[in-house]
Amino acid sequence: MRTILRNLFYTLRRFRLASFLNLIGLSAAFAAFTVIMMKVNYEQEFDNCYPEPDRLVVLNYAEPENRQLMTIPRGPIEYLLQQLPGIECGSIYGPAWRPVSLYTDPENKRCFAEHPWAVHPDFARTLGLEFVAGNADGMQHPESALVSESYARKLFPDGNALGSYLYIDGSNWLTPDANKYRICGIFRDLPENSQFKHDLYVPIGNTQKDDWGSQNYYAVFRMKPGVSTEELNRQIAATDVTARTWHGEDSHRVFTVIPIREVYYNYTSWGHFKSGSRSVITLLTSIAFLIIVIAAINLINFSTALAPMRMRSINTQKVLGSNNGELRRGLTAESVCTVLLGWLLSLGIVEILIRLKVLSFIGFTPSLLLYKEYVLLTGLIAVVVGLAAGLYPAWYMTSFPPALVLKGNYALSGKGRHLRQSLIGFQYIVSFALMVTAGFIVLQNRYMRHRQLGFDKDLLLVTRLDGNAATPQRLSTFDTKIKTFAEVDGVAYSDWTLGAEEGYSTYGINYRNEEHSCFFIHVSPDFCRVMGIPTVMGNDLQPGDSARSRLIQCVATESFYKSTQLPAGTVTDFTPWPHVQMQVRGYVSDVLFTSIKADLDLPYLFCANPVYTTPLSTAYIRIKAGSDIDQALRHIRQTLDECFPEYPTELTFFDELYGRLYQQETDQQQLVTLFSLLAVIISLVGVFGLVIFEAEHRRKEIGVRKVYGATTVEILWMFGRSYLTLSVVSSAIAAPIAWYAVRQWQESFTEKVPLSPWVFAAACLLLVAITLLTITIQNYRAATANPVLSLKAE
Repeated sequence: MRTILRNLFYTLRRFRLASFLNLIGLSAAFAAFTVIMMKVNYEQEFDNCYPEPDRLVVLNYAEPENRQLMTIPRGPIEYLLQQLPGIECGSIYGPAWRPVSLYTDPENKRCFAEHPWAVHPDFARTLGLEFVAGNADGMQHPESALVSESYARKLFPDGNALGSYLYIDGSNWLTPDANKYRICGIFRDLPENSQFKHDLYVPIGNTQKDDWGSQNYYAVFRMKPGVSTEELNRQIAATDVTARTWHGEDSHRVFTVIPIREVYYNYTSWGHFKSGSRSVITLLTSIAFLIIVIAAINLINFSTALAPMRMRSINTQKVLGSNNGELRRGLTAESVCTVLLGWLLSLGIVEILIRLKVLSFIGFTPSLLLYKEYVLLTGLIAVVVGLAAGLYPAWYMTSFPPALVLKGNYALSGKGRHLRQSLIGFQYIVSFALMVTAGFIVLQNRYMRHRQLGFDKDLLLVTRLDGNAATPQRLSTFDTKIKTFAEVDGVAYSDWTLGAEEGYSTYGINYRNEEHSCFFIHVSPDFCRVMGIPTVMGNDLQPGDSARSRLIQCVATESFYKSTQLPAGTVTDFTPWPHVQMQVRGYVSDVLFTSIKADLDLPYLFCANPVYTTPLSTAYIRIKAGSDIDQALRHIRQTLDECFPEYPTELTFFDELYGRLYQQETDQQQLVTLFSLLAVIISLVGVFGLVIFEAEHRRKEIGVRKVYGATTVEILWMFGRSYLTLSVVSSAIAAPIAWYAVRQWQESFTEKVPLSPWVFAAACLLLVAITLLTITIQNYRAATANPVLSLKAE
């Protein structure tokens, strides 16, 4: 071992730059591999944190082939909980469609917004929540709550959370009988990769208990031991639940249960359930192993390139009695030690990145301790890589007769050169494919984020006012004050925070015996003007349209007219509510307030006076073009603080708000782009290291060529042409591979960017340019050196 370490450190000292680059490449490769594999483990273990997770299922009500996880009326859920013999327990899982305003101290009212989930008392038993204080018994009482351990510490830092109260500011339609919640249980935090990673659960009241039409809930069941999903679905089919539940004409929706572990990858919802992408995880896993392979290739090339300089030492040991087996074991062990050194350095890199909190874009909280199994697995892979990368160079450097090498300097054989070129060609193929894939991911995400939305989103600010902040009186005061500033062009309101959700209240409007689904949004009469939505037919809403009546005044988007041919100004029945009529005053251009990945291309009805009472809790503030933005923001924030002192308000530009719908895709883009770039850099590090050795071995040839009149450009071309040819040929080979990979990745999108040839051409040119730059920088010194000195050295 002492000899191995001595040889290792001698190599590191003798060839400092190349050794440093090789070690940095190994460290970066294993750091990337470790981070990616932690991410893969996070994804693969999604919803595996519950006791016996295979017994947990989620209820769905959709077409048999539909991969959308739909909300369900409460009536069928309550019915199935009573009828199904195959379930041990279960619960409604009701989302707070809008934030609920809460506070903890009645003497010093400071509100905060939260999204409590309304559940049955059996919810904790269904999931198998582990309690650190209290229990779920109190959930039989309507004014109770379960909170997570971390949330309890956040709300009550002094540790008195159990038995404390959360007071409701305003109303909560999920629990209308409660005006406060008493914390009866504190459960241990579920991991991040859980669908039920929420901090606050409250008992569901009697709202819509017998309603078989309004779809506002989810349901989760725990099956009895031995009962399969197929058996439970047969039990559901044997009931009359589907026939009793409201559904539209020509609908074939049925009730089925889905294993909880299938939801994440196979189903999407309106943002209440998390979803993942197998294709992205497959891509990341492929990148992780390709990075390791590239780093291993660099090590092989580095070791074989060292052969001419180490051959004398090796064969001297042969002459002194060492046999090939001993030498090969030593050289292989040296390779393993080099890789393990890189692996240890990589752990330090990962830990530093974690402590600096620069890995937030990977979508979870990494931890070397929490994912120690994968860290150890990476160490085992490092040993395997060291063995694999060391075997061939060890055999190669010990395969020559001692006399051949001891006679003088030894030049690299053509066979070894061809092997290294083949390995570099593989690196180029991987680099090109990753560059193209990353390029199209960037283009796809840019297209989604910058797609035309049908209104003027520039200079538009959004703020949400929850609880009693959104009463008509307080909004009127705010409206009056904010309009006194010269920078403000107008203020409008809606009940939903448009652009922040993947879905909104949806109603089916029946006209001429045809049902037309649409998003139904309650807005102030000046909403379309402030939002910059142009009227294309009929009239816009008028100030007097907000008066409550049995005639709903609304405007609709163009697609609603295309599907219904309902003339502007026509009065018709409003199907969802009896004895209520609707007048579409006019039509505006189609708008998009959801992401294109939601696959919900529904028209909008913007209504000024709905039958039900709902607060217009989201304000949209339009800044005049040419105004001082900083001054406008100061004025608006000052007004918010004056009008709503007890409520924290967040003022956001619409662009930023809408961009959050694509946060997961943005994080994935950063992941793929970063690690693809890393793979390319590691590949070029290998090329750089080889060029260093090649320049060293060909000093005499360079000197002779310069004596005979070769120019610096010709010398550089001599070095670069083989690499440039190799990069172009490798790009041509990798192009169809990259095209297929991108096509597979795009399958999950409803709207796709075209696979433009210029991306492939740009990747090839970039690869060539970087290669040429690398070779030129390294070989310029050798090409401009005095040939006399080179020949004298030889």
